[in-house]
Amino acid sequence: MLHFFNGNLYSVFPKRLLVTWSTLLKAPHSPSPLLDRLVESLGLPLESTVSICKKLRIDGKVPDDVERASSVLGFLKSCGYDEARLAKLIAKRPSLLLSDVESTLKPQMQFLRESGVSGSVLLSAMAVNPAVFNKSVDSFLKPQIDFLKKYLRSSDAFDTAIRRNLWLLTANHRRNLGPNIKLLMSEGVSIDDISLLMIRQPRALTLKVDRIASVVESVKRFGFEPGSMKFVKAVRVMLSMNESTWHNKVEFFKSLGWCQEDVVSMFMRYPRFLTVSEDKVRRVVELIAQEDIVFHPLSLTYSIDKRLQPRHNVIKVLLSEGLLEKDRRIINLFKLSDKLFLENHVMRHLDQVPHLMEIFRGSVTP
Repeated sequence: MLHFFNGNLYSVFPKRLLVTWSTLLKAPHSPSPLLDRLVESLGLPLESTVSICKKLRIDGKVPDDVERASSVLGFLKSCGYDEARLAKLIAKRPSLLLSDVESTLKPQMQFLRESGVSGSVLLSAMAVNPAVFNKSVDSFLKPQIDFLKKYLRSSDAFDTAIRRNLWLLTANHRRNLGPNIKLLMSEGVSIDDISLLMIRQPRALTLKVDRIASVVESVKRFGFEPGSMKFVKAVRVMLSMNESTWHNKVEFFKSLGWCQEDVVSMFMRYPRFLTVSEDKVRRVVELIAQEDIVFHPLSLTYSIDKRLQPRHNVIKVLLSEGLLEKDRRIINLFKLSDKLFLENHVMRHLDQVPHLMEIFRGSVTP
């Protein structure tokens, strides 16, 4: 009975993770051959292995023939699961050990691979979302994949969407995905935009239909034209946060001095401005006037170190030297391409301000 408690095992597992043998002997069920096999195959701490066996016992499903569990472990390893990922998978879904490799696991894996899911994404999806293993190929997985491919029409798009939301494989398209897409298309959202939404924010389409409908109505009340690109972007932003988060975002901008109308104006111009972190907003406000940000909220997404701070330093010097009109709209200088800004506002003034390039590069303080 103690054959697997050898010196090698003691060297593998830290003492704090080992359950004493006397404790196991007092348990309602003595250790099973399955326990031995899991310790040997997965390298799991004994505590975790005992937990797995107990879960199977509770269900009354501990197999008398350990070969079935061995077959499952061997097959999953052959598919590419390393020991660590396999251990997590079995710990999350112990009943997987009772699966039939030939009639269930092999057909599932083969179908998903042939459907275009890359090997790495497939392993991640099935490890994070082991419910995939419970789905029939013919009655669920095939209809699900066929549905997704109506909108994810390239292998790259399909693979990317699955990677970003591993639950797409099991999010029943009849329950939420289909009705949500139907709702958006009824508002003029094109198939291409649906595809883009599924790739960039796939979780949004798995939300309850009432939630999508509420967001669509809110976006329409703001004045966005249904079906337009900004309409889709506004929907995406609002779906990324709940009502409380939305309220807190608006209150944050108001706390910095913007009014409600300013926030609405920025949302209409560039919906994604609400996704910028509060710390980033505070730093940008130190460099760009708030009224300019209202006019061009995209500026909140510019890199501070690579774009805003270097240009701010140059603009400050040019204004002090009288080389830049004071009534000029400064935000337009931040909108310029790097090449144009360098040519028109750095190189042009090197005769008057020889160290302007060093100021732009940050090696000299203005």
